[in-house]
Amino acid sequence: MLQQIDELTVFTFGSFPSDAFVHAISTRLGGVSEPPYDTLNLSLSVPDEPERVLENRRRFVGALGGDPARLVSSRQVHGDDVLLVTDDFESEAPLIAADVQVTDRPGWLLSLRFADCVPLLMVHPERRAMAAVHAGWRGTLKGAAATAVRALQGRFGAEPAGLWVGIGPAIGPCCYEVGEEVAEQFADRRCGIVRNGSARPHLDLWALNRQAVVAMGVPTQQIEVAELCTRCNAELFFSHRAQGYPAGRFSAAIGLR
Repeated sequence: MLQQIDELTVFTFGSFPSDAFVHAISTRLGGVSEPPYDTLNLSLSVPDEPERVLENRRRFVGALGGDPARLVSSRQVHGDDVLLVTDDFESEAPLIAADVQVTDRPGWLLSLRFADCVPLLMVHPERRAMAAVHAGWRGTLKGAAATAVRALQGRFGAEPAGLWVGIGPAIGPCCYEVGEEVAEQFADRRCGIVRNGSARPHLDLWALNRQAVVAMGVPTQQIEVAELCTRCNAELFFSHRAQGYPAGRFSAAIGLR
């Protein structure tokens, strides 16, 4: 659901337990960046002014009650490599290539950035473990969501039956037109291919990632899908398909209280 925290408009999952975890998915509202990054661009990988991005991050992290010095970032490469965040993680060190972040350590704020790809957040209240996942079509094909479930189980004993999963705002099946060469790679996962009479197929990344975590043993009633298309809601979320290049990035973040 969309809500206001301080001066920011953010999306949160109503099903997530708020007593143990803090989380939010930012929108593009409430920051200081100028067009075309207006206004809450949270990425240093686009040609925005770095001082504006850092101020935007300070506002977002502050709205979650976090410490900007303990904001976890990684270099997103559309894969399924895992970054394990421990007490001795160095947030100022060179970025590690990883599209999956996991931890059970309080104080850290896992965070990844998006502009149409799918954000997934996962929490296991019993084991007090969590994950953040970045899944575009390549990451979805590689199984980034399933990798996160395996990492939580293997590292922290967080069984899939106890996981709660949120699938955040991303480009929807209404707008995600792809070529046949992409659709063919999902031929064994027909729930994710939509043919609605248009000349080209569309991918349903929401359904594909939901299917992936269900196959890992996450109960369907513990999966919440935002069903907010970033291209249809480009006034709220950065979207490559709506804006073209360059586009800013919004963020999905989660931490353990």
